[in-house]
Amino acid sequence: MRMRTRLASWIVWAGVLLLVAGAGLAESLVAQWREWSGPAGLNKLSVNVDLAADPSGSAKLTLRDVGKLAEKWGRPIAYSSRTLASVETKDRTVTADIIGVSDQYERFANVRLYKGSTITAKSVEERGRVILLSEQLAEKLFGTRNVTGMTVKLMGSTFRIVGVYARPDTLVGWMVDNGTPDAQIPITTLLELMPALGISTVELEAGESAVVSGESDVKAALTAIGKAPSRYRIVNYVKEELWIAQQPKLLLLAAGTAAIVLCVRLAVRRIRRAVGLVRRGLVTDDWPDVVRKHRKELAFDASATALLSAGIAGLLLAVRHRFYIPPELIPDDWINWAFYRQLWLDWWRERIGSMGYIASPSELLRERIGLLVPRLTFAGIVAGLPLIAIGARMWAMAGLPFDGRFVRLSVGVGTAVVLTAAAARWIGTDYVVRPRELFVVGALLAAAALIAQAPAAGAIARTDGEAASVAAGEPDNRPISITKG
Repeated sequence: MRMRTRLASWIVWAGVLLLVAGAGLAESLVAQWREWSGPAGLNKLSVNVDLAADPSGSAKLTLRDVGKLAEKWGRPIAYSSRTLASVETKDRTVTADIIGVSDQYERFANVRLYKGSTITAKSVEERGRVILLSEQLAEKLFGTRNVTGMTVKLMGSTFRIVGVYARPDTLVGWMVDNGTPDAQIPITTLLELMPALGISTVELEAGESAVVSGESDVKAALTAIGKAPSRYRIVNYVKEELWIAQQPKLLLLAAGTAAIVLCVRLAVRRIRRAVGLVRRGLVTDDWPDVVRKHRKELAFDASATALLSAGIAGLLLAVRHRFYIPPELIPDDWINWAFYRQLWLDWWRERIGSMGYIASPSELLRERIGLLVPRLTFAGIVAGLPLIAIGARMWAMAGLPFDGRFVRLSVGVGTAVVLTAAAARWIGTDYVVRPRELFVVGALLAAAALIAQAPAAGAIARTDGEAASVAAGEPDNRPISITKG
């Protein structure tokens, strides 16, 4: 029996860990995504030359093109282009990923300076020979990060180092390592030294109607400057955030719904117990006598029902969320298998067509976040919740009392929060314990521990079979015999 109880505890703890980690880490990753996107956050759209539609790269934009696009758009934009080039010092040469940036680049990307300054508007305007190095590149070239004011050779020109920035040493940072540039220079300087390179990425601050018309607005602006929208990949980060950021809420909704169902069952059990108690009492006594005789039991059941009702109302408020479904995923006719088949085919063709495509840093970050968050949510829903249900059921079958379940659940939740916080720290993000998530998880676990607990207060002596029937919530309608003393 002890082995069975211990196994049940481990199963419950595993489920709690998956539930807490799935919700907590997914939320933390979404928060990190917003932070890394700069002051503009995810309120933006991006335009990238689609190499699948334009293998020659002739769709790349010029400085004149982006000037016209900025005028048509009417809100801040940033543009950039990337290339591999050798960065040289007197003693070393390193091949680095160089990105040319405009003066608004910092608005759409979080550049964490270690020392110095970023690329200024004046440097962009004057085609300055200035460069911003990552910490890693500075270490490779000079053996130290304190290199501000020193010079390097790049593309046959001498560049002065104006600053050093930190590349993210986090899980997501490792996953997008090839998407984080090694050095930044003014985009005007890069295009002056490499005129054939062109501008491959433009990021535009989104307007109020970006969810509905963001892509169409960008296509209209591209058409207005004489460019074919079909040759560009347009990413609406406002919609992407709505779609990805709501996925942890699905896990919270699943846990909250399970808790609500269990609370309803517990409330029904208390009501049926009280009704059965009153019905048996009315066989021999009047209503006032029954209430007076069983006032403690009835008061307990009424209080428990009221508390459970309040918990259900709180859970409904905690898990409510207006979920967003992209219009392109909604068919005119739900029973339309050809629609879903075409969605899958389009997605698969896009993956094949994107092989060899060099995504922008923002696009690559979005892809990695979109890879991790759904999997964390899926693990919590598909594995975490069933494990909790199985373990709680095994506790009941083993006859573990409620106080023992409560202690084990408290240990499990505390351990899960500590491990999740440690995991969040390891992947380089902050983990914030939110009261709403703790309330929903706590309510679910408490209800799971109570659901198999038979009401014992004020119980009348019964045979084992009758006690089991009442514990299951079935009213006791057996006749009562009265024997005079």
